[in-house]
Amino acid sequence: MKKIIFLITLIVLLSSFVSAEIIINQQPQEIYNLGDTISIPVTIKSLSDLSGSLQMDLICEGHQINFYKNGVGLSSGEEKKMKASLILTKEMINELKGVCIIKIGLKDDYFLTNEFKISNLMTISITSEKTEFEPGKCFSIKGGVVKENKEDARGFIELTTGENSSANLNQLETINNGFFSINFTLPGDIKAGIYPLQLNAYEKDANGEITNRGSTSYEITIKQVATTLELFFENQEVEPGTDLKVKTILRDQTGEKIQATSTITITDSEAKILEQIEKPTEEFLEFPIKYNEASSEKTVIATSGKLTTESIFTIKEKEDIEIELINKTVIITNIGNVPYNKSILVKVGEESLNIDVDLEVDEIKKYFLTAPDGEYQVDFITEEGNKLSKIAILTGSTINIKEVSGGVISLMKYPFVWVFIIIILTIAGLFIFKKICKKSFFAYITKKRKNSKESSFLGKTKESSARDFLTNPKNKAELSLSIKGSKQDASIICLKIKNFKDIQKPNIKETLESIDQVVEGHKASVYENQGNLFFILAPIKTKTFKNEKTAIAISQEIQGILKDHNKRFKQKIDFGISLNQGAIIAKQEKHILKFMSMGNLITIAKKIASVSDEEILLSEKINNKAKEYIKTEKQNKENTEFYTIKEVKNIEGNKKFLRNFLKRIENKD
Repeated sequence: MKKIIFLITLIVLLSSFVSAEIIINQQPQEIYNLGDTISIPVTIKSLSDLSGSLQMDLICEGHQINFYKNGVGLSSGEEKKMKASLILTKEMINELKGVCIIKIGLKDDYFLTNEFKISNLMTISITSEKTEFEPGKCFSIKGGVVKENKEDARGFIELTTGENSSANLNQLETINNGFFSINFTLPGDIKAGIYPLQLNAYEKDANGEITNRGSTSYEITIKQVATTLELFFENQEVEPGTDLKVKTILRDQTGEKIQATSTITITDSEAKILEQIEKPTEEFLEFPIKYNEASSEKTVIATSGKLTTESIFTIKEKEDIEIELINKTVIITNIGNVPYNKSILVKVGEESLNIDVDLEVDEIKKYFLTAPDGEYQVDFITEEGNKLSKIAILTGSTINIKEVSGGVISLMKYPFVWVFIIIILTIAGLFIFKKICKKSFFAYITKKRKNSKESSFLGKTKESSARDFLTNPKNKAELSLSIKGSKQDASIICLKIKNFKDIQKPNIKETLESIDQVVEGHKASVYENQGNLFFILAPIKTKTFKNEKTAIAISQEIQGILKDHNKRFKQKIDFGISLNQGAIIAKQEKHILKFMSMGNLITIAKKIASVSDEEILLSEKINNKAKEYIKTEKQNKENTEFYTIKEVKNIEGNKKFLRNFLKRIENKD
């Protein structure tokens, strides 16, 4: 009986403490990210009359914050549904995050939700596979970003370089529906190497406060790309008898050297290949220059991959001789690359003599040295200061030195040489006799005697080179490799007669005499070389520094004469005409202009004339000088650049002269 009374009493007491039942209709999700909303729907079932306040608190890692409070009044047995929401913003929850629960309290009763996590983390995944890029190119990084609650992120992503990186890359892009794409153009001078990149993703709330964030690292490799190719000469002015030393240097986008291979080609002034070889960069190519190689400019062309560069080196002029004393004979050889015209001091004992040496390249001259019988120290001292000393036993009456002319002195000492010379002369005599007999027989068969002028002309065209091509120009020019004169700019006309070896008709003589007449009228000097006739307008002859207009006029007159010839005669003249301008060293001796061309003046004129087809073509230099007289157009043919005349502005006088000249020719016919 006592037990029953105790149980009844206990039930009454307990029912006084539990006044209502709170049912949580939906438990929180396992993970929330900042910015999410937590909904807590509950049902309150009153067990007795109830009046009080329903409140909800967020408890995370020992920290608690109230986010909901609402009054409740219910009769016994009555129930009510209520729904609370919590937006996870800094304004609402401050810095709370981690493992959390929500405590729901009503008067003295409370209930707890399941545990859940509040996170601000996002995960970045990169889908781009390419990691190697070239400087100056655009690269792209693509990927996705999800929050820890598995929802797609919507925010921003920033690309930056690492703290120790030599490059400064920074790019900001957006994240849409969990996806991002960053496009960035690399600097053209970025250094080659591996670059660590940092990707930072984040979201912001309505107040601009960063909520969720995530980051990851990513590496890209910048390739080393060759951007410049250089030629390095140990000495760009090379002395004959030594080696040209040249190497290539390949540099990347930052100027750093790259080890690779390159092809080095050496060409002469006419683009003929002298050497072509593949060499590693930074390794010298040694190209031997002959001791007697003429002074000139040559071109070095280097290629590596798609890069090409070229430069010019110069072979210097070198005056040098070699002196030998064998018994009593002094042998002097020109081992330089220019004529040697200097004096050599010869000391025999206490006596001094001078030898005036005039030697062409590779030429050898011998001198016979005499002195009263005895042993002497003989010193040879050149103007350059070189000295050779020898001990010689000499004989004779006086101290003297004479050039061995035609080997007479040697022949006196060596009579057997006479026998050899007599044999050579006999063979030569028989050969000449046989040739004369053949000529006489030819004349008998043809039974046609040519007049003396015609025979003379035909003989020249058959047997001579271009030097005898003109009839007899009064103003001749001769090329000299070493002269002392004045340096001046000259205008030159090159007439290339392409079929001069085949022209053997007498009527060509009249045409060439007409050209000679035009040239003499304008004070031009004529230099002839292998089918090329050069008409040189030098200030030393014309007394003016502006010869471009005259050169154009002469070339037009020559063109008219040759075209008229081709109309009138069956034997055509295949020709080309070019004009050039450049420096020469000139000296007038009587009626002959001696000159030495500087650089590639003659070479360029010949090259342009060779591509001319009965046209007048101009080089760039003379085109620039003659712009006030003519209008031209730049063209290219067979890798040769030139200018063609489109309009002549002021040469009416020259046209009149040409018309009168052609009229005189017609009257002669």
